[in-house]
Amino acid sequence: MRTPKRKTWFLVADGAKARLFESYGPNAAFTMQEEWRNDEARTPDRDLRRAPPVRGRTIGTGAPFAIASRSSPHVKAEETFLAARTQSINGAHKKRAFDQLVICAPPAALGILRKRLATEVNAAIIGVIGKDLTNTTEADLQAYFVEKLERW
Repeated sequence: MRTPKRKTWFLVADGAKARLFESYGPNAAFTMQEEWRNDEARTPDRDLRRAPPVRGRTIGTGAPFAIASRSSPHVKAEETFLAARTQSINGAHKKRAFDQLVICAPPAALGILRKRLATEVNAAIIGVIGKDLTNTTEADLQAYFVEKLERW
């Protein structure tokens, strides 16, 4: 009896760029389905700042102070970008667009992605690679995944 083909999606992402590939196995075609770019992640901090920090004076002495934001605008832009990617993957999984998922991202981005993915999607993950391979070619990515993953 033949086993049915399983559609595997490969998400290769960082905070500025994400690519989604699809394959039905190590010997099948490896095709890019979608590509996203986050222009804000490449913009200098000074251009991303929306408002100056809150300023005030202490009670009693009247000494001036400023309250700076806890995270940089780049971090916020990257989190927003990665959250949008997880929303699209969660929605696609509900529509049964893929059976298995492999995520390849730097450790910081990987943490954001894993935290925001739905429980059902996390259960469909067959591989997690903590490396930034967003600028790697399609052919090199396929060879890398064939080498690293035992099966898919």
